[in-house]
Amino acid sequence: MKKGFKILSLAGLVGFSSLGFAAEAALPHMSAAQLKANDGKKGHKAYVALNGKVYDVSKVDEWKDGKHYKGMVAGTDLSSNIHLSPHGAGIVNDLNLKPIAVYP
Repeated sequence: MKKGFKILSLAGLVGFSSLGFAAEAALPHMSAAQLKANDGKKGHKAYVALNGKVYDVSKVDEWKDGKHYKGMVAGTDLSSNIHLSPHGAGIVNDLNLKPIAVYP
């Protein structure tokens, strides 16, 4: 029996995320002021930006009142400080969080 290799094309996967390219392209853009307004305080939603996307963490217990670990707070871009977290950026997948906007 002759052994061979099956060549797989990955070209169709470029630009896709867990949402798919079309769904992600349809996401609205969120400004820094809009993000900051969603700080989880006084009944506001709790949004965080991470690696160019915004996530709603309002229903995540660890983000109660917009506060989290090591001074991380909602309404901010966490991209440059995510390395301080014990779980890293993969937490958005672990919690099955979907991006709600593109930032900035």
